[in-house]
Amino acid sequence: MNILRTVASSVVGPMKMVLVVRSDLGLRKGKIASQCAHAAIMCYMKSASINKSKLNMWLGQGQPKIVVKVDDLQEMEKLAKFAREKHVVAEIVRDAGRTQVSSGTATVLGLGPNSSEVIDSLVGHLKLL
Repeated sequence: MNILRTVASSVVGPMKMVLVVRSDLGLRKGKIASQCAHAAIMCYMKSASINKSKLNMWLGQGQPKIVVKVDDLQEMEKLAKFAREKHVVAEIVRDAGRTQVSSGTATVLGLGPNSSEVIDSLVGHLKLL
């Protein structure tokens, strides 16, 4: 058994990252996948600079990620604000505008990694994509 995984699980319990996709944009599957990858990397980088212990716990647990959806930009921004108030990493991907949406369009919100309990308090009401 992986010692890091055992220690990480016992300290704070399950960890996860959530990727929140705007459903109003009508993005194609490949675009969603790409934007989610951007969000995951942004959250990883932010966590590496501000909370390495949570990042390491999440890494030790296999980097769980969940993808959910919101209806529009307002819902995404509200969620990002609530997350930051709870000291959860919240990174919004803004598209470069080369393919399906205009430059600067907010497409995906990455949250975490953080404890599943904290993340669920923010997004537990949202539907899976």
